[in-house]
Amino acid sequence: MDLGPLAQALVAFGCPAAKSDEMAAQLDKRAHQLATAKGRTYEEALTHLLKLMAAGGAGAGERSPVESERPAAVRPWKTLSSTPLADHRIFRVRSDRKTDPRTGAEHDFFAIECVDWVNVVPVTSDGHVVMIEQFRHGSDTIELEIPGGMMDPHESDPVAAGRRELKEETGHEGDRARLIGWVYPNPAIQTNVCHTLLVEGCEKRHEVEFDATEDLATRLVPVAEIPGLIRTGRIRHALVVAALTHFLLDQEG
Repeated sequence: MDLGPLAQALVAFGCPAAKSDEMAAQLDKRAHQLATAKGRTYEEALTHLLKLMAAGGAGAGERSPVESERPAAVRPWKTLSSTPLADHRIFRVRSDRKTDPRTGAEHDFFAIECVDWVNVVPVTSDGHVVMIEQFRHGSDTIELEIPGGMMDPHESDPVAAGRRELKEETGHEGDRARLIGWVYPNPAIQTNVCHTLLVEGCEKRHEVEFDATEDLATRLVPVAEIPGLIRTGRIRHALVVAALTHFLLDQEG
């Protein structure tokens, strides 16, 4: 069997090119063994192993050929010093001097310090998500989003902060609220986290309370339409996509 195509596939998975032929031979051997042990065809066994590699493993008790070529575990970098650089009201910038645990070399990195954020997925009793449209100055576009924002300095509970944002931006309240996930907005340069709050049984009970620079329009979107709106790019705010993904996964159980 010509293992050239398999070797090319392994390079795409991250295997060093110099080792791809050797790894392809190993994977070919493992596929034959698996096919015999499990009563599968060779093609089925090979496809199974490639899928496991793409997912990050090679089956119970096994190491994938690519995994065996990876370096030792990544270690945290030690911070030697931190220097405040700027304060821009909604975020601060600092410079960190750190040591590379692998080489011992020192490097400077910049971090943006932000308070934590919370995004709210408000769902009505008839299966609609309470969304908002607003103009975003970074992209200069009108975006379809969900309510949310920064936690105030005195707030420590993201559930309470999310309920507040929902009420202020849409006038809606719900009967049940729970956290269903969180993400780092950009761990490369930001220090904060963004929580996802699910609020169910929502209905409008109050007038909106916009901040001085807010201009929002409420939109009720059927839950069933959310995946299509993400797929087509109608919903394209990264943190909103992350929050709605948390919601969809939560609905799957």
